[in-house]
Amino acid sequence: MTKHLLPAGSRRFHRSQRSSRFRGMSPQDRRAFTVVELLAVIAIIGTLLGMLLPAVQRARELSRRTACSNNVRNTAIGVHGYESARRHFPSGCDLVPRGPSLPTGTQHAWSSFILPFLGESVIANRIDYARAWNSAGGNGNASHEVVAVYVCPGGTLAAAGKSDYGGIAGSWVVATGVPFRGAVGLHDGMLFPDDGDHPPATTADVTDGLSRTLLVGEAVDRGSEAGPLDDGEAAGRWARINCFAQGAAFVNALGSDIASHHAGGAQAALADGRVTFLGDSMDPAVLSALCTRNGGEAPASSPDGS
Repeated sequence: MTKHLLPAGSRRFHRSQRSSRFRGMSPQDRRAFTVVELLAVIAIIGTLLGMLLPAVQRARELSRRTACSNNVRNTAIGVHGYESARRHFPSGCDLVPRGPSLPTGTQHAWSSFILPFLGESVIANRIDYARAWNSAGGNGNASHEVVAVYVCPGGTLAAAGKSDYGGIAGSWVVATGVPFRGAVGLHDGMLFPDDGDHPPATTADVTDGLSRTLLVGEAVDRGSEAGPLDDGEAAGRWARINCFAQGAAFVNALGSDIASHHAGGAQAALADGRVTFLGDSMDPAVLSALCTRNGGEAPASSPDGS
C-alpha cells in the first residue's frame, strides 16, 4: 500500500505554525481563571446559598408544622373515639383518693385513657388503672414508652414518655379586661381533673359550642431529659396528669401552658375535632373564652372566625 507523505518542508511548516500560537504567552495568560474571576464565582455561590438556606428552613418548618397538625388531629380523633364508646369525654386525670396509699389518686391522664383509640392497645394493656401511673412493673414500664402521636417534631427534648400536647382543663387567664374565673376556671374546660366533685364532661355540657371550645393544645418540651424515669412529679408525660388551665394571657408567652416552637403561635384542636392555629397575639379575652366550655362568651370567640 502506498503511503501519502507530506513533504518534509510542509511538516516543518505545520509544527512551526502550532508553536507560534503559544509564542509570547506568559504562564499567567494561560490560566483557566484569574483571581478576580474566582472571587466573583465564590461571591455568586455564596449569594445563591444565602437565598437557598432560608427556603430550605421554611420548607422544613412547614413539614414539622404539618406533622404536628396531624398529631393534634389524630389525638382529637382518639378523644372522640373514647367519647363515642363511653358517652362522655375522658377526665383530664384521676385525682380521686384511694385510701392512704393514693391520697391524690392514680394521676393517670386522659392521654393514657385514650390509648386504645389511637391504636396503642399494646401499651394500654400493660397498664393497671387502679394503681399509680408509675407504680413498679407494668405501669412504670409503660409510662416510659414513646407514643409517636404525642411528640411534636418541632420539640427539642427527648424525655421518656413525653407528651407535647396537653388537655385544656379550663381558663385561669389573668389579664386586664378578662374576668378571672378563680377555682371554677380549673374545671370549666374539656379535659379537667376528676377529684370526685367534677365528673368528666359530656357533649351536653359544652353550651358554648364544640367549635368554640378548645380540647387539646400544644405544650411542647415541658419535661426534662435529665429527670429520673420514675419521677413522681414528672411534667410533660402522657401517662401523668397532662392537663392544665391556661394561665398566661398570650400563647407562647413566658409561663404559658399553650406553647410551641412554631413561629407565630401554637396548634390546637377544638372540641369538634378541627385543628386550628392559635396566634400568639390573640386577644386574651378570646383565648380565655376558648378554654371554657360553658362561659357564655360571644360567638366571635372562635379562633378561625367561623
